[in-house]
Amino acid sequence: MYNTITKSNLQHTTSSPLMNNLQSILSQIDETLHSLPDWNNLEQFVSEFHKTWLKLGNVVQQQLVQDRIDEKENQYQSPRTKREKRYYTPLGEMLVKRRAYITADGIKVKVDEELGLPKNKWLPMVLELACALGVSSEFPNSHRLFQRWTCLDLTEKTLANQVEQTGNQLQSQEFNLLNNPEPIKQLDLTSSIKENPNLLYVGVDGVMTPLNQKQGYKEAKVGVIFWSKDHQKVKGQRGKIRRREYVATLKSRHEFRNRVYQLYNQVAEHQVAQTVIIGDGAHWIWEMAQEQFPGSIEILDFFHLSEYVWKVAKAAYPNQEQKQKDWVSTQQNLLKQSQWKTVIQNSYGLKRNNKDLIEAITDLERYLTNNKSRINYQAYLGAGLMIGSGVVESSNRRVVTQRLKQAGMHWSKRGAEGVMALRAAYLSNSHRWSSFWKDRSTISRAC
Repeated sequence: MYNTITKSNLQHTTSSPLMNNLQSILSQIDETLHSLPDWNNLEQFVSEFHKTWLKLGNVVQQQLVQDRIDEKENQYQSPRTKREKRYYTPLGEMLVKRRAYITADGIKVKVDEELGLPKNKWLPMVLELACALGVSSEFPNSHRLFQRWTCLDLTEKTLANQVEQTGNQLQSQEFNLLNNPEPIKQLDLTSSIKENPNLLYVGVDGVMTPLNQKQGYKEAKVGVIFWSKDHQKVKGQRGKIRRREYVATLKSRHEFRNRVYQLYNQVAEHQVAQTVIIGDGAHWIWEMAQEQFPGSIEILDFFHLSEYVWKVAKAAYPNQEQKQKDWVSTQQNLLKQSQWKTVIQNSYGLKRNNKDLIEAITDLERYLTNNKSRINYQAYLGAGLMIGSGVVESSNRRVVTQRLKQAGMHWSKRGAEGVMALRAAYLSNSHRWSSFWKDRSTISRAC
């Protein structure tokens, strides 16, 4: 079958300029197929075949591209020196040679424009793979997988630099979007929230990120936006958010707030919605809520509040885990009934015989008092609202902690920004990731 195709097709296709070297290509394929060793293990055979086929495919694509370049350049006059250009392709590194020509605008490589040969040697589809791997796993591991799948001989540092640089480009593109001048209309607060499915949640929190060169830690601000209809409740388990959008950055609070607002508008798509803001006790979060989402429902994240309760329990009952759990469970139930003043009374009822306990009680009382307008959990739960319980904290973990806070990791500010920007888009459920690469591909062809 193979020999029949080779001979018959050759007679009809060798007249095509593009395929005038078909005989050479078919000979290489034939030689490769016959050079494969006998095998007794399928996995080993597939692995060897994959490597061999990648190398052969790269040879063939390079030959076809070079022939097309030569064919095009035969139409030009006054050639100058040849110039080499390397491209990173899914089949490996490809080297092509083009000629420079004298034009009215100076010396130019004409085929670059006519055949759409981009300036950047990283073709978008290869760079997308590098970035997807780079934000999903530590660079040593992503580098190993990238080399295995593409046969590109790059250093780990080269891969990391390219991922971080691309992430910063994505961040600049997203943060430079114009704000929607018209704020989203909020539902009437007197209407029944429970009967209206258009609840749009905005969760905001911060997580400390390790930087290098003795810069210490810097807070990464993380936001998550999702519709209530995308919150899937699972009996006996924490609910799951099926669709959500993330944003994460080390930039200023002002820049972060603007980006959250932009993303909010993209998610809302001009629908009338009631906004619910879930955050910890940071004043700037509630300032953002009041300035950019007036009329929104503000809820203190129950997960963060519980951390303060736990701090009291651990100071009151050191090394007594069961007593700690029982006390915390009782206080949490009271909080869900909006009896936060009783929780404070119960805290002061403990034997305050150590400095840590006194400090923990003081912190809890201050935290509750400062956020008393945001802890009416009985009303929130009665209306079917989420009160946090780790939704915001899990966003920190997914976007930042799992990739940027592994043992021994320290980042440059630019590197951390790049990885966070890519990871936020990669883990979001919209078309942000695919649109970014589609735009890069279009720009690459235009160049």
